[in-house]
Amino acid sequence: QEKFTPVKYFSIDRVFRNESLDATHLAEFHQVEGVVADRGLTLGHLMGTLRQFFTKLGISQLRFKPAYNPYTEPSMEVFSYHEGLKKWVEVGNSGVFRP
Repeated sequence: QEKFTPVKYFSIDRVFRNESLDATHLAEFHQVEGVVADRGLTLGHLMGTLRQFFTKLGISQLRFKPAYNPYTEPSMEVFSYHEGLKKWVEVGNSGVFRP
């Protein structure tokens, strides 16, 4: 394209995986994916977007942990404290695409 235009794309879909079932893993769940493209975005922007997203879902106790993802750097996992389980559980994964 001749001129760069910032964009945001999101999708929500049901996902199935062959997983041993326990309190933190199900064989079926809904997955949200998103791509935000703009100049000058930082990891702080990503963390703020994720915090806002989860807060709107009623999930406010969040922790971010560095992680490895093959296509993004930096990458991080998102954890929320689960009152019923009395522990932190992973609720998301994310990263910044490499240039």
